[in-house]
Amino acid sequence: MHALAWSALFLVSAAVVVRSGLALSQAGDLLAETTGLGRLWVGTILLAVATSLPELVTNLAAVRLDAPALAGGNVLGANMLNVVVLASLLSLFPTVAVARATRDQRLLVVTALALTGVVVVLVALDRPVNLGPVSLGTLLILGGYLLGMVAVYRARGVEVGELAGTAVDGPPGSAKRAWAGFGLAAAGVLVAAPVLAASADRLADILGISGSFMGVLAVAIVTTMPETSVTWGALRLGSEEMALGNVYGSCAFNVLVLALADLIYPWPLFALLDRSHLVAGLGALLMMGLGPLVLVLRTRDRLAASRLLALVILGAWIGTMLVVFSLARPG
Repeated sequence: MHALAWSALFLVSAAVVVRSGLALSQAGDLLAETTGLGRLWVGTILLAVATSLPELVTNLAAVRLDAPALAGGNVLGANMLNVVVLASLLSLFPTVAVARATRDQRLLVVTALALTGVVVVLVALDRPVNLGPVSLGTLLILGGYLLGMVAVYRARGVEVGELAGTAVDGPPGSAKRAWAGFGLAAAGVLVAAPVLAASADRLADILGISGSFMGVLAVAIVTTMPETSVTWGALRLGSEEMALGNVYGSCAFNVLVLALADLIYPWPLFALLDRSHLVAGLGALLMMGLGPLVLVLRTRDRLAASRLLALVILGAWIGTMLVVFSLARPG
């Protein structure tokens, strides 16, 4: 199959992943309305997991295709893009009221940063560190994600007791329709994401582009479209809390996806990632660290400064991509 045919397959599968991901986020939002949970928790768990399903399926498919560079690049590229999107969209919604960060928000950001930091350390070590048959890094990520989500949930305090178990009234059968839509959209991702990974891997070979760069750029752009849609929708509703939960919840879940990929890959996945992944990881840490500062500046009514910082984050992403491209190994 020639490059043109593989490109067409990539675009078609990408369109299906994006459309299914958007449908997932819409169904997840409707389901969230019937749970009675707080907006941050809904964004962190329900919407973040729903919108990260493309990353999950794409990365599991990538390692089954023996393309660990594609998987690692997708996760780190997605984490960078998520923050670029949040900072950029905040600049487009100057009227959104941004409240001072709560303890659960801070814990969520710290969790996402810590998990991404583990990946950076593992790539920098350039050798497998195992605890028995399982990578120590994978165990740290799995345990860190679980502990982080428990901490975020508990930090919500009294709000959980007041809201848990309550439901928002809606049209009869709305929850059933939402679950049906959620299932159909998930099926679309499950079918299209493996094709996306296969076509991306093949295009990287044909065009002489590294799998890591293909993952960091093209596949990451496609798989983060659902997060972009949810972040846009949340900010249009004036909910920066749900937007933050979706972005940093997705960043944390993306790293968990990489750990799950390592579990099914027959060789130490993190030891096979190269310097381009290290640069992407450091770039992700930088942008994820700067993201909350945009919110802090907004709480202090410093709109011009927050927009300038958003431009800095965008510039950091462009610079990181140039370095990744120069370092990435073809194939």
